[in-house]
Amino acid sequence: MKKGLIIGKGWLGSRLEKYLEKQFLIETTKRISDAENCFSIDFDNYKSEKISTDYDFVIVTIPFGRRNNLDDLQQRFQHLIDFLGDYNNQLILLSSTAIYPENNEIISENSIETIYLNNPYYSIENQLKEKFTQLIILRLGGLMGDDRFLSKYIDLNSQNLSQMVNHIHYLDICQVIEKMINVNKKTSIYNVVAPKHPTKEEVLEYQLNKKIISSTNREGKIISSQKIQDEFNYEFIYTNPVYFIEDISIYSSFLSI
Repeated sequence: MKKGLIIGKGWLGSRLEKYLEKQFLIETTKRISDAENCFSIDFDNYKSEKISTDYDFVIVTIPFGRRNNLDDLQQRFQHLIDFLGDYNNQLILLSSTAIYPENNEIISENSIETIYLNNPYYSIENQLKEKFTQLIILRLGGLMGDDRFLSKYIDLNSQNLSQMVNHIHYLDICQVIEKMINVNKKTSIYNVVAPKHPTKEEVLEYQLNKKIISSTNREGKIISSQKIQDEFNYEFIYTNPVYFIEDISIYSSFLSI
């Protein structure tokens, strides 16, 4: 049985652990450990810890969004690099489609020149790629599922409702990662976004009022996941963000959270 380490046990990391432990031996890290098979490490206050087990795979779920200072993030991830040392097995970094600029195009993994990619995402991705040539980067869309759904954060009085969404259900993330582990995939970049791109208005009308509408105006970028669909013959569990809210009880029972 393969053994893996999930670095960062936040909202997604904890659900990923629940999903993967059905098939693999999983350990996790958190700033302050509060569970079995989870050990404490704070990469902002690093104490020269080193990875102690020859894991078959490591998944990095540490967030690195725009709310963080780039210098602080680079130091945090340098500490992560120091922690991993000469680790040379499968390494998966969970990044974000926020790396792509706002436009009205269909965006694939290589359709935007690197000079136009957004920081801090591009800088952190490169920082790890320079050290770990085996790195897999998964650029995730807006994370939804379970207790996360669009109408929890905005309503029909919000701005930019004609903007198309690039959302992903966390169970699809779990299943994609499971497939990566099973084939021991290395060295690639993938967008992980649901294949349907309704507008915010369409999502909200259904989630709030159970109305299925077709927006008059549609704008914004569409992030394509065609590469991962083609290479892995991947079929998304949840294809349309309009209906992500429908199966909350199923999500909970699936993971026994």
